[in-house]
Amino acid sequence: MLRRRDACLLPLALAGAWAWGDDGKLPLRIGWSDYPPFQRPGPSGSPQGLDVELLELLAVAAGERLQWLRRPWARQMADAAQGELDLIPSATPTPERLSFAEFTQPYRNERVALLGLAGTAPLHRLAELKGRPVKIGFIRGVAFPVAVRRELEDPELQRLLQPLYANDLTLSALRGHRVDYVIDDPATLLLRAAREPGQALEVVLELAVSPVHLLVSKRVLEARPDLLARLNQGLQRARHQAEWGQVLARYPGL
Repeated sequence: MLRRRDACLLPLALAGAWAWGDDGKLPLRIGWSDYPPFQRPGPSGSPQGLDVELLELLAVAAGERLQWLRRPWARQMADAAQGELDLIPSATPTPERLSFAEFTQPYRNERVALLGLAGTAPLHRLAELKGRPVKIGFIRGVAFPVAVRRELEDPELQRLLQPLYANDLTLSALRGHRVDYVIDDPATLLLRAAREPGQALEVVLELAVSPVHLLVSKRVLEARPDLLARLNQGLQRARHQAEWGQVLARYPGL
């Protein structure tokens, strides 16, 4: 649990109520989307979830404030490139993203898997789908781990890929038979499926477990060149606090 002082600060941060702080620093604008259990709307509309809790601990340890701004995932990257967002959680480095951002040390791991409707035959590798009349959905704007990206560069697999334009479309696309498979973090997709009536889903093929980072826009680093180091130092301090382990314990299996 958060210390009493930090718990008092958290609702203000999530509501985006901070302007200039006592130290003269603006809050850091951080994007979020409906991505349970990592980010999701709380009862008041403010975000909650694993990423929110961990990154609030990191921010307090770094002496920073966060202003959470809801954005579709694909839009967050453009906003960070243009300087309209300072931070993006749950991010994977890619050459394209490194042109407009830098990345903190990883703060958690995530799984990447191929999922289908319950009863879908399991696979041993993605290459088994080549030549089949199937579609593989993925969220537009996501970046997969290097090993998965390399496999998907195969032209025969490229022809099967179907971009989806929001996190919440993966489930409806599968159940509506607009795609046959989805590549996603199984934790979020299976959670959605359990909460919404309809056919169950299952993991067809585990693809990777990879670290995710906090993306830091180069626009904010121009004004605050020490920020990346401050965030990394805050992460190291937060990891050694009892609250960090307590947060992770509230999300078993992640």
